[in-house]
Amino acid sequence: MLEIQYREMKNKGIEILRCFGKDVSVRLPEEINGKPVLKIGDYAFSGHKRKEDEAETIRIGEDLFEEENPEMICGPRVEEVYLPVHVEEIGRYAFYGCVNLRCLGFSDSLLRTGTGIFTGCKLREIRLDLYHGEKTALKDVVGDTRFPVTVRIRDHQDGHEASLFFPEYYEESVENTPARIVELHFHGTGYQYRQCFFQGKLDYEKYDALFPVASVQEDPEIAWEIALGRMLQPYRMTEEHKKRYLDYMRENLDQILEHLLTEENLPAFHMFAKENVWTRETIEAAIEKASAGKKTGILSVLMDEQNRRFPRKKKTFDL
Repeated sequence: MLEIQYREMKNKGIEILRCFGKDVSVRLPEEINGKPVLKIGDYAFSGHKRKEDEAETIRIGEDLFEEENPEMICGPRVEEVYLPVHVEEIGRYAFYGCVNLRCLGFSDSLLRTGTGIFTGCKLREIRLDLYHGEKTALKDVVGDTRFPVTVRIRDHQDGHEASLFFPEYYEESVENTPARIVELHFHGTGYQYRQCFFQGKLDYEKYDALFPVASVQEDPEIAWEIALGRMLQPYRMTEEHKKRYLDYMRENLDQILEHLLTEENLPAFHMFAKENVWTRETIEAAIEKASAGKKTGILSVLMDEQNRRFPRKKKTFDL
């Protein structure tokens, strides 16, 4: 059961003010009383706001055994929120203090975001659905958090999908005494990656062009997160950037093997085979580790690839 406090807007849409229930994952309804949900109100999921006094209430998915006064879904209780497809705006500090928020889903209808929507959050994943085009509020959303976040994009028009990782960054204020100004310095490539937009659209070319910098400045785990995301779903990737990602993978595969085996990232192993990433040495090491870890599915892929690319020479005997 989900109890929602809302109010009608002047444009005949609905603004969500508060949610109540037991779930930590919230999927908001597309409509309330036949009117589309268009806005998520200020502080809607923040614990820094009390119950609305002047609001209408509706219950969805009535449960006979539900408590009369369900608990407010806010602050640390919020883990996942999926917004209705027509939502155009997220209000100020909507997720302020939602320290456990890990995933937010929205569509290309979202055009405006208020100040500090992720203050006190470490959002880890964004799921963006495209229905009308590529112009979205994604730049504002990822720009509101300095922490690492993965963006998964699905285009419902042509079926393409993409996965992009935006690393962490931090700001430092440095006083320039002779000039009597304070300069703002950014550390980490996360800030640069968040500038890969043009007229509200994600610039894949600019995103991929940053990888040589990230591969040097970031830890190997971060560089691999970027490269794998793009290579597993290489939407709008040029051959030049593809070669750069693959060259990095071939040179540094030993750094990430243990992690990929632990995660059992089978799509990555299929991609390595398809793109001829393996060397004789790295595939032998991977087979040994997969066998020791009893990763049978991955081991099968590795053995097939070894037999295809590095077949053992048959012994011959001269009589």
